[in-house]
Amino acid sequence: MGNAAYRIRLAKVQGNDKVVSIDDCAFENWTSLKRITVPRKITTLGDGVFSECPSLTSITFTLPTKISSLGHEVFINCSSLTSVALPSTITVLGDSVFQGCTSLTSVTLPLMITSLGDRFFYNCSSLSSVALPQITTVGDSCFYGCSSLISITVPSTVTSFGYGVFQGCSSLRSVTLPLTITSLEAGLFWDCSALKSITLPPNINTIDSHIFCRCVSLTTVNIRGNITSISSRAFEGCSRLTIIKAPSFSTTTFDEDRGELKELLVEAGYSKGNPDDFLHDQPTQQDCHMYYDRKAWARTNGEYYCLPLCTAAARSLKWEDMRHIFAANMPAIYKVDWLTGLPLFMLAAVGPCSDMESIYNLLKQYPLAIGTMEKRSHGVDKSVQDRNGMTLRSQPSKDKHSYQFYQELLENDMYG
Repeated sequence: MGNAAYRIRLAKVQGNDKVVSIDDCAFENWTSLKRITVPRKITTLGDGVFSECPSLTSITFTLPTKISSLGHEVFINCSSLTSVALPSTITVLGDSVFQGCTSLTSVTLPLMITSLGDRFFYNCSSLSSVALPQITTVGDSCFYGCSSLISITVPSTVTSFGYGVFQGCSSLRSVTLPLTITSLEAGLFWDCSALKSITLPPNINTIDSHIFCRCVSLTTVNIRGNITSISSRAFEGCSRLTIIKAPSFSTTTFDEDRGELKELLVEAGYSKGNPDDFLHDQPTQQDCHMYYDRKAWARTNGEYYCLPLCTAAARSLKWEDMRHIFAANMPAIYKVDWLTGLPLFMLAAVGPCSDMESIYNLLKQYPLAIGTMEKRSHGVDKSVQDRNGMTLRSQPSKDKHSYQFYQELLENDMYG
């Protein structure tokens, strides 16, 4: 079988029942191979077994079959293959299994698989429909270039998409996304030029870069959930997009060509750059395209289950930065840090780098904190809240004079 001339003449392969596996690249580039019958005892097809077989039109699995896995690139660039029914016994499928099968119109996928790998149907330009089993993940560029794919329903079990999953699906008009999805990866619907409208499930909280890049027919996007971060490049090249419906934006008509998305985001309370950057003293990228909902961020527990305002106070952040966090979550001024049992102004006062302006402004917003510290110093008020709002017991403060100092500071109004 290693002789090149023999490969050219071979048109059909039918194995015997003693073979249990076919090794990697066993029939690679057999240009005249047209039909394959896989024996019932075969359990595994290795990587690239039938790759680059341009005349291959059909493959049949002898039933009952024992096959359980297909390797990577098993049928890559088998440009004459039109349809395949994979046995239900298969539980593992590699990457790029049907990549470049440009004549493939239909595939029956096994029900037991849990994922579709990277580039699984890459450039299967004749594939018009596919029924997906109850998978959980879809790999990078899985349906890239499937230009005949008109519609697809993603199973409710899917929790994540890879990069550019439907990129170049120029005939795709309808997509149903599951409620389990919480974020959309970059380039997901890039160049889906027939897509006119889409509804994003309520659990979506992140919209990454170029999700809908050059979706030239897209007119309406209905966002059902609260988006905490969104790229200003999400809708680049969507020349007909005029309406975005979202709880954060209400119903908004805008002109994408004039860059009104950025203005829309700012008006809705979003700001450029990850707020965690300045909270943790990390440099912010000047050309960052992600916008973040500071109000939602300010109300979300971060490290050690602390609110960002508590973290900012503990890090002795300057008031110039801390005030932005405070403005986004003013009710946090009444919180007591569950980790230390200290109110915000005391958190800001701890350590050699404490900022007096921050201490003063926190006290000015909540002067009753002085009274709370006085009660605690006398053992009257010993309770603080844990991260879940439950009441914890704490020891009385040993520092009976600290509250007097802050009371005098407020009365003197030295910053007023």
